[in-house]
Amino acid sequence: MTTATLSPRAAAFYSKLYIEALGPKLVYGRHGVKENMKPNSGKKIDFQKYEDLPAATTQLKEGVTPVGMSIIKRPVSADIAQYGSWTGISDVVELVSLDPEVTKIVEKLGKQAGLTMDTVLRDSLLAGTNEFYAGSVLSRDSVTSNLTDTDFKKIVRTLKRANVEEITAMIDPSTGISTVPVAPSYICIGHTDLEMSLRALESSGFIPIEKYPSQRKVFEGEVGAGWGIRFILTTNAPIIAGAGGTATSGVKATGGKTDIYQTIIFGQDAYAEVPLNKGSTGIILKLHSKSDTSDTSDPLNQRSTAGWKAMYASLILDDDRLVRYEHGVLE
Repeated sequence: MTTATLSPRAAAFYSKLYIEALGPKLVYGRHGVKENMKPNSGKKIDFQKYEDLPAATTQLKEGVTPVGMSIIKRPVSADIAQYGSWTGISDVVELVSLDPEVTKIVEKLGKQAGLTMDTVLRDSLLAGTNEFYAGSVLSRDSVTSNLTDTDFKKIVRTLKRANVEEITAMIDPSTGISTVPVAPSYICIGHTDLEMSLRALESSGFIPIEKYPSQRKVFEGEVGAGWGIRFILTTNAPIIAGAGGTATSGVKATGGKTDIYQTIIFGQDAYAEVPLNKGSTGIILKLHSKSDTSDTSDPLNQRSTAGWKAMYASLILDDDRLVRYEHGVLE
């Protein structure tokens, strides 16, 4: 955190507030492989993709040590990019102490930082090549169907055939490092508009969250589960208005064409990213120095600033572990 004339107590408070505010916005970033940035490591960051070992079918011979096998570790790299934003603060605000207006500004900037990185990661996941269109059609402009239980069953079957392991841990969004064990399942992230369509499938296997036997270890934004998938909804999931085929009755449309919702379903080790924590992002608060007479840009010392910066990178580790499901929803 960069500050000017901030007390250590105020600096620590605003830094913690910023990290806490960005955490809930990191919907896509809670389930990927994390790799912390190393100081002076350049503009690329290396992630590791571990290959599965084949079956060891050769029988052992008594007293004979078999030939060992090597774990194949393939390095993949991503370019690190810097993101940031800032806003002005009136000279009426007092930065030296804990000011309610600065608190609100820091919260808003933290949410903006989280939303920015969530969107960057979301867009990188949408570029995956493993795609599935509702109703088993072959292209986006042919999609006319609402999401269906049959589609979800086919997607799960595809992931299982590719030996994609289920997610078994929930990552703490406030640190990006610590994990909490959860029941094994694939994860689906889609738009909040999906909820009505999902609830309409309750008789076909969807279990709404209020019917869970326990509310412990539930993901933020989770609305239910079914077919081996846990469903997490966010307003940051993309909608392509009117990009599908001629809309059928009861399906949301624009100009008579089906609105396309892009939903991501994935398993373990599908993608990787730099976690947003104190090592990769921070809040910057600056109070115009009243002792700096050489700076004439603000002669009456009326302006201070608040902003944030983040270094970030993300990429898909294995296209087979992630499916982009494109579909319609109920009106």
